[in-house]
Amino acid sequence: MHKLFNIYNFTKFHIKKGNGSYLFDSKNKKYLDFSAGVAVNSLGYNHPIINNSIKEQLKTGIIHLSGSQLHKYKIDLADTLSKNSNKGDVFYSNSGAESIETAIKVARSFGSKNNKSQIISMTSSFHGRTIGALSVGYNKKYKSNIGPIPGDVLFCNFNDSLDLKKKINPKKTIAILIEFVQGDGGVNICTKEFAKTIQDICNKHKILLIADEIQAGAGRTGKMFAYKNYPVSPDIITMAKGLGSGIPIGATIIKKNISKIFQKGFHGSTYGGGMLQTRIALNVFNFINKKPFLNSILLKSKVLELKLIEIQKEHIDKIKEIRIMGLICGIEFYDAKYAKLLFKNLIEKGLITTLVQSNTIRITPPLTITKSEILSGIKILSNSLNS
Repeated sequence: MHKLFNIYNFTKFHIKKGNGSYLFDSKNKKYLDFSAGVAVNSLGYNHPIINNSIKEQLKTGIIHLSGSQLHKYKIDLADTLSKNSNKGDVFYSNSGAESIETAIKVARSFGSKNNKSQIISMTSSFHGRTIGALSVGYNKKYKSNIGPIPGDVLFCNFNDSLDLKKKINPKKTIAILIEFVQGDGGVNICTKEFAKTIQDICNKHKILLIADEIQAGAGRTGKMFAYKNYPVSPDIITMAKGLGSGIPIGATIIKKNISKIFQKGFHGSTYGGGMLQTRIALNVFNFINKKPFLNSILLKSKVLELKLIEIQKEHIDKIKEIRIMGLICGIEFYDAKYAKLLFKNLIEKGLITTLVQSNTIRITPPLTITKSEILSGIKILSNSLNS
């Protein structure tokens, strides 16, 4: 019996190695990975971009530098993230939750001069498991039995413009926080109309728009940022997961009219912006951020969507809805017990997915997955449903 903190449903097998879109256990059984470490391993496993970046970094002899020490990759990645998003300044951390904590802290500090601290988040949202991140996440299960959670947060019904207009208080509200594609919530996709309402409200009342790009960013929707599918201009953007393709890194991109007011020492991170992390993230970002590669994500998304629609028609009594944008997809089932059984059966048959909201199979494969591998995964899914 291992001594690991018992907070996960651990697999019954031990992962030994990985290559491309596949993982292999200690008995050399092969698993096609439709999860990618919860949308983290954007370039899959054993990718030369990652391997070569690590090899080159080892030659420098540097593993860690303090936050105040500058280096090429810290600067170049910040410039790249800024240029390709809201032209803001970048703060580095180690995870998505930390990038959210930064966004909350910056937004509330920015609003403090006008006594504005209220943040409006969305139902079915998830932004991390630290105390601050939990305060803006909707799932009550994650917030139970841990004492007081920071307040001044309202939850708007996702994709409900009327509800948002009711909840806005221009004298109190400082920010609206949204995942344009909700990951943990079951791959709920924001409508263009709702996104426009959010931006209009932000413009009218000088409210900050915070875009959580932690799971759906870094190319996963076929655009480098999920928000670029919508008519919006976020003031603050949070990133992590696929940006490092397995190496822990978080980034918060803050428009200059906000970032310029903060003094030295306002915020910090011991490991944020390290040379290894930023070197890898820069190379990953530049690899993904090419039109042919982003177009390939959209083409593979269409293959996945069409095949899943075919399967849904065959199992209309079981599958309630297919939701997909790029290579993030949710298959919602009517019966949560059935979804759980299917999830376990898929693993036994060699296909790794993620189960969210108890009744939705989430698919977030490596962005480098091939069309033939998608078809292989679909075949396993179809066989499991038929059995």
